[in-house]
This record gives sequence, C-alpha cells and structure tokens, in this order.
Amino acid sequence: MRRRSLAGPVLLILVGGVFLLYNLRPQIPVFELFSVYWPFLLIAWGLLRLAEVLVSAARSEPQRAGLSGGEVALVVILCLVGSGMFAAHRHGFRFNVRSLEVFGEQYEYPISDQKALGTAKRIVFENARGNLRITGGDAPDIKVTGRKSIRAFSKGDADRASQNTPLEFIDQGDQLLVRTNQDRVASNQRISEDLEVVVPRGVGITANASSGDFDVSDLDQGVEISADRADVRLNRIGGAVRVELRHSDIIRVMDVKGSVDVQGRGTDVDLENIAGQVTLNGSYGGSLEFKNLAKPLHFESQNTDLRVEKLPGEISMDLGEFTARNLVGPVRFVTKSRDVKIEDFTESLELETERGDIDLVPNHLPLPRITARSRAGRIDLVLPDKAAFQLEATAERGDAMNDFGPVLVKETDGRSASLRGKVGQGPSILLVTERGSVSVRKAGASGGTSEAKL
Repeated sequence: MRRRSLAGPVLLILVGGVFLLYNLRPQIPVFELFSVYWPFLLIAWGLLRLAEVLVSAARSEPQRAGLSGGEVALVVILCLVGSGMFAAHRHGFRFNVRSLEVFGEQYEYPISDQKALGTAKRIVFENARGNLRITGGDAPDIKVTGRKSIRAFSKGDADRASQNTPLEFIDQGDQLLVRTNQDRVASNQRISEDLEVVVPRGVGITANASSGDFDVSDLDQGVEISADRADVRLNRIGGAVRVELRHSDIIRVMDVKGSVDVQGRGTDVDLENIAGQVTLNGSYGGSLEFKNLAKPLHFESQNTDLRVEKLPGEISMDLGEFTARNLVGPVRFVTKSRDVKIEDFTESLELETERGDIDLVPNHLPLPRITARSRAGRIDLVLPDKAAFQLEATAERGDAMNDFGPVLVKETDGRSASLRGKVGQGPSILLVTERGSVSVRKAGASGGTSEAKL
C-alpha cells in the first residue's frame, strides 16, 4: 500500500497556525509577513516531498512520480495570491482583514482646540488620514475644529482609540507641530480626522498625510504639501508653493505670488494667476490648464517637454490635444502624439511631435523664428498678409501649398514636395513633416490648404 504524502497536512497545520496567531495577537503584521515570505511555503513543501521520496527509495517502497493535479492547482493558486499580495504590499497597501471598512461600526467624535502661536513662523500638520482645510485669519491664535471618525467593533474600543489619539500642539522653536497621533491606534481599527483650521495669515504651512484632501487659502507665506493620495486646492497664497503627491484627481492652484512646484502623478491640473516660476513634473492623464503665468513655465513628463518664458494667455492640453494662445517665447514643445494649435506667440517657437496635426497662427509682426517638425501629420502655418520671412518647408510624403505666389518656389521629387523662398527681410521658418501636407497661408485667405494629402 502506497504511503500518503505528509506535505498537505503539514502545510494545513502551518496555515492554521498563522490564522491562530493573528486571532491571538492581532498587532502582529501577519499578512504583511506572508506577502513577503510566502515563497518559504513552496520551499518547505518541496523539502517535505523530497524527504518523502528519499525515505521511500531507501525502504524500496512505491512512490508516485511528480505532483498530483490537485497539488499543481494549489501551487498555482499560492503563487498567484502570494505575488499579488507582495505587489500590493510594495505599493503601500496594508493587509488587515479586520480593518476593512465593511467590518465594524463607525463612531464620530468632535474636535475643538486652540493655541497661541507664539514665536512660531511655520505650522506643520501631521494628519495621516483625513481632509485638512486651512484658512488665514487676523487672530494671533491657531484654532482647530473638526470631526474624528473611528471604525471599530465596539463603542468601548472606539472610545479608547479616541483617548489614545489626542490632538497635540508641540512647540519646536520657530515651528509649531500639530499632530493627530493616528499611529497610536490599534491595527484592527481605522481612524480619520477632518480638520478645519484658522491660522494667522503670516505663517507658513507644511502638511503631511497619506490620504485626504487639502484646501488652503488666504496666507501671506508659503505652503508645502506632501501626501500619497490627495486632491489639492490652493488659493490666494503669498509665498512659494510646493506640492508632492503620489496620486491626485485634481490639483488647482490660483492667485499665488511666489513660485509653484508640483511633482507626482495624477489626473487634472489647473494653475492660474501665478506670479513666480511654475515647474510641473510627473505623469498626468487628464486635462492640464495654465492661465496668466508671469514667469517661466516648465512642464516635463515621460512624453512631454514644454517650456514657455511667460504666459499672458492660456494653455489647455490633454492626452490628445494641445491648444495655446498668447505665449511669450522662447517656446519649446516636444510631445509624442497630440494635435497642436498655437496662436499669438512671440520670440521663437521650437515644436516637435511624433504624431499629430500642427496649426500655427503667429498673428503679429514681426514674426518669430519658427521650427516645426512632425513625423506623421499635416503642418498648417497662417501668416499676416505683410509678413516677412525666409521659408524652408518639406513634406517628405505629401503635398506643399502656399498663398504667397511664385516668390515661394515649389519643388517635387516623387512623393516629396517642398517650398523654399524669401519674402522680405524676416526670420527663418523651417517646417518638416514626414507623412502629411505642409501649407503656408495668408490670414483670411480661402482654400482647402489644410487638407492632408498622404
């Protein structure tokens, strides 16, 4: 009679022991440990099977070869679950079944406190989870009101968690630390605090969190915000602004007298009326709006590099389209795949796109220097009637058209067409498209020159 394998019962004992440990000591991060060390189960399983094979061989007992179908299925499931838990753990997800929001009941507690600011020049907020609304006022004190929400299995547990997580004001020289102490709560409970704070206008603000929204307004000094996941709305800020987020749905910054530096990942960004330099770095999958920027703008992502010296007008861009009006150059824009339309730009323009149509309308004289390249897409340039310029335009696989007559010489070579010539004394204009048409038109002129011919 063939002996049964001991691997299955031993693994069953190990798994049962893990759950028993969690029930007896919930503070031990059992699931976090499993997400990292689960491959040891496979190693233990393999060692047990190897030992069984060696013992059976020594006793000349029959032994089945390989794993059974059920064992193979269990190995596959264990690998999928373990790999998924490790990936989630690496991105900051905490595995704690009893802390999930579908368990327990939510209890709420009011928050109300205040403190004289003293000599502090900056207030630092540490509120791991919850929304934070900060407004500048004329009073010399900091006043905090709000609501604390605790999810627990009983009112007694929630009361103890509330007592263990008091709102604290801690003087640190020229800084005042406002701390909610959420790290003191047990791992099987969840706590968040929504705070509304009134502070003196003349202080700077630093806020750190893991999740929650920020709304800050009416301050004379700078604001720094750092969070894993948050929406940010800043309005009427007198100093520099720095925002660093791992993910956001909306970042809206308006009426800032200092510089603005935004780093991270998210969806929508809206920046308006900024007196200082604007730097935006990261990946944003929604709509980006820029209006009335008094100093240089630099936006850089994996697929985009945008530099503008000043922006009295506006820029609107998403994943498929870029439109801009009234830009002060030099302007540089490099992108992967977008349709581009730019009106009223000065100084110089350097534009490059791998795929997308390009429409350029300088409108004002004298013209800026222009370089525009597209690997796939038409280029349409509309110039004032009395514009002066030196043109070199090439459509490597398409047609070339113009409204300025024979002064611009058209040449064709197989499927390629080009325009070259000089109209008065003006800046150089270079237009190149690998697949598409190129056209140079007079403002107000009729005709279908914008139709691509491939």
